[in-house]
Amino acid sequence: MIRLRAALMLLLVFVGPHWGFTQPAPRFHSESKKAIKLYRRAMEASRAAMVPGAASDTDAAMREVEEDLRKALEIDPNFAEAERVLAAMSFDQGDFEASKGHYAHYLSRFGADWIRDHFSWAEAARFALDPGGMKAAMRAMTQIPGVGEGPDLDAIAAVLKDAEFMEGALAHPVPLNSQALPSPVSTGQDEYFPSVWLAGDGLVFTRRVEDERWRQGQEDLYVTQREGTGWATPQPLRGLNTSMNEGAAALSGDGMTICYTVCRDADRAGEGPHKGSCDLYVAQRNGQEWGRPVNLSAVNTAGWESQPCLSPDGQQLYFTRGSGRAGRRKYDLFTSRRMADGQWGTAFRMGGEINSNGKEMRPFIHPDGRHFYFTSDGRAGMGGMDLYVCTLQDNGKWGSPANLGWPINTPEDESGLVVSSDGVTGFFSRSTGGQLDLHELTLPANVAANATSAMEGRLSSASGVPLQSARIRLVDSDSGTPFAEAIAASDGSYHVPVPLDRSFVVMAEATGHMLLSERIDQGELQGRVVRDFELAPLKAGSEAVLNNVFFESGSANLSPASNVELERVGLWLAAQPNLVMEVGGHTDDVGSKSENLALSVLRAEAVKTALEAAGVSAEQLVAKGYGQSKPAATGTSEEARKQNRRTTLTVLPVR
Repeated sequence: MIRLRAALMLLLVFVGPHWGFTQPAPRFHSESKKAIKLYRRAMEASRAAMVPGAASDTDAAMREVEEDLRKALEIDPNFAEAERVLAAMSFDQGDFEASKGHYAHYLSRFGADWIRDHFSWAEAARFALDPGGMKAAMRAMTQIPGVGEGPDLDAIAAVLKDAEFMEGALAHPVPLNSQALPSPVSTGQDEYFPSVWLAGDGLVFTRRVEDERWRQGQEDLYVTQREGTGWATPQPLRGLNTSMNEGAAALSGDGMTICYTVCRDADRAGEGPHKGSCDLYVAQRNGQEWGRPVNLSAVNTAGWESQPCLSPDGQQLYFTRGSGRAGRRKYDLFTSRRMADGQWGTAFRMGGEINSNGKEMRPFIHPDGRHFYFTSDGRAGMGGMDLYVCTLQDNGKWGSPANLGWPINTPEDESGLVVSSDGVTGFFSRSTGGQLDLHELTLPANVAANATSAMEGRLSSASGVPLQSARIRLVDSDSGTPFAEAIAASDGSYHVPVPLDRSFVVMAEATGHMLLSERIDQGELQGRVVRDFELAPLKAGSEAVLNNVFFESGSANLSPASNVELERVGLWLAAQPNLVMEVGGHTDDVGSKSENLALSVLRAEAVKTALEAAGVSAEQLVAKGYGQSKPAATGTSEEARKQNRRTTLTVLPVR
């Protein structure tokens, strides 16, 4: 729960207790006229200070209010009305021990008059990190006649579960290295909802900026990058910010696509493509600018969609959907899959144990594809919004959510955790006294993601011309599952995450150019690695080596490790029915020339058959064996022979 600022809190407590419930007693719990006079003077002073445009010093007025209330209690220690207000004031000032003591004192005598004040007592104990005090408040509440049959049993049970969790969390704290991001990132305004960029060396985040048209300010998107040991001055995202609220953005793994939220000033039907109060939009980067945002109409409703996250391959979208009226919305995590035509499919509420009866918000899937972080207040925790993580199980489902523990999670609100490619450096927002700031932390091993590297560089033609919109794909070499995809920028640059715990087939392609394939072995890349790719023009005589096609030694039997590449090449060729290719088989110089020639013919035929099974027309392929007659490398070393044992695709003239 975000604690109330002083002025707002005082305005509320004079018409009811801190939690907004009230059961006023028929008379004051004091017979002292002097104490009652002080109390009434305090109330009048507080109301005067709250009047808009009041000339008095509000802070000084509140100090006088507090002084009068304390004097009233000195005269009559059982003056419950005065102590109620002091309890709420102490809470708002951050003096939780004092607040807890005040609540316990007057409720132990007059609890039946203010039954639900016990929740405020428990909340003060929560912020004082006193789970025993939370339990004491609930025990006192349940001893009041009628509470056991009343409407508060579920809320009481939730507080007791939180108290049990807090006891264990405080007894077993997790190691924490955390700090708020310094100026110029942190300001007197709210900063929240970070999104990592450039493997964590850059951040896109939401800032609430002052705007006279908006009582609570306006949300805009900002970007910053690491600069030495600090961060550069954040800059507004050009082309995306408008007079409406923009925020809660997520970048694709290559940084070329941004999905973000646009909100209107009220809950009302959309205009034009805009459907509800908050909708998801997507834009593509063109150089240093962002293109025209497009409403994701397939996933937006007349309700509230926000806080998106894209999977590493950009094909899965996770987001928060709020259903119901403003102020009483139910927030759950939803997901949608991009279809073959590029459109997004129907969004479904995420299954398993991720969603609860409370709020689930701000999803984030790490570049390793196996750790899913989110925010929730719907399960036992430290209080308010806590950070959780799920891991992908062998059956392809998400496991049970794990609370990140104390002191990462506190009684304040923690939300929006994103984790850099190293798996341990995280960024999130924390509310402290109502102020939201971005924090950086190092995750403990038990909740950290798997480290990933990042491959980046340029995609260009053989002549060096940048290939804008060229694509580079990573496919799991064992399962054949596409993992990540990057689209080249106008200068041909790309960026793609690469997990360290598995091997990948790398496929680079561009319109009018030959397909290029390579392999990344498990753990081969570390950190940010630069790798450029040159693609040959798609014309007669151009040749490509299928670097991920393998045979059993001395045999024409294809290794199962070849399946991924052959399937992807088959899809590429089938999409270009006018293209005719020669499948060339090549061997090393071990053995006789005649044996090697015969083996190369069989291998070329085996690859041709496999490509046909993947959907390529037989008329598009010609198989030919070359034996050892066209070596790719000279010499008799194992490395040279490895290069000579290869399968090639060569463009043939159109017949």
